[in-house]
Amino acid sequence: MRNFMPDPADLRWLVRSLDLSSFSAAAREMDVAVSVVTRGVDRLEAGYGVTLLRRSTHGLSATPEGAELAQEARELLERLEDISSALSKQRNRVAGVVRLASSQEICEELIVPHLTRLRAQHPALRIELVAEDRVADLVTDGIDVALRTTVGNSESVVARELGSFERRLYAAPEYLRMHGVPDSPQALHQHHAVTHTAQGPSVTWAFRKSGRKMDVTVRPQLAASTSALVHHALVAGAGVGMLSRPLAAADVAGGRLVEVLAPFASGVEYTMYAVSLPGRRGTARVRAVVDFLRETAGKQWVMA
Repeated sequence: MRNFMPDPADLRWLVRSLDLSSFSAAAREMDVAVSVVTRGVDRLEAGYGVTLLRRSTHGLSATPEGAELAQEARELLERLEDISSALSKQRNRVAGVVRLASSQEICEELIVPHLTRLRAQHPALRIELVAEDRVADLVTDGIDVALRTTVGNSESVVARELGSFERRLYAAPEYLRMHGVPDSPQALHQHHAVTHTAQGPSVTWAFRKSGRKMDVTVRPQLAASTSALVHHALVAGAGVGMLSRPLAAADVAGGRLVEVLAPFASGVEYTMYAVSLPGRRGTARVRAVVDFLRETAGKQWVMA
């Protein structure tokens, strides 16, 4: 007994040719060559080992076997269309889990405060935040979307630009009252620097004076393993350190931090990207999260 698996397209050629009593009419309807239709019916006849259609000058008619197959094919094609429609709706439905990776500070300050709005827009969406300063591996860590300032030259990821921001130097008012306000980048050698441990035992900070770049290398009095700890230490008065302007904005507005050496700011802008794997980028839930991040970045926390 033959184990023949027909192509649904060939079944469609058979059904439409019978409905229209013509190969050419079926071909015109589907906008294909007549030979495409006839070859499809020929494959069915060869595969089943029976004659399915009678060809005459009056048109096409079904043999008993052809009539039976056509009836079964109609039901099968309708079922396939139902499945396709259901899958399409599911693909476009914003539901399921999205694992979103970023630093702890960005998660706490820039994402979590706005998640209520995202949930209101998409109640069936569930977010898993992976808050780490290290660069998460999208594959190994099962990450759907990651926030990064660099994407490299890899062609294995899709990156969508969210916006740009600067990094500036900040200190707490209490620290400046006790230690004085530096009046030039070189004066930072007399101050307590707070940096990230990943930057090593010495850190070079970039400035600009009269259009010319100035670099100052400092050795930190305090180094912390996360950007969130660096931020908290600065607010607590531990010294001076670099923060991205969006993350410092609330503390500056609240008087907990003061920008230092603003006239010497480097003007260097960093770009924030939402990075995902190509296969995951196309899902409705990932698109919804990336769109949310772009809207949030554009309106809330990206500052040039």
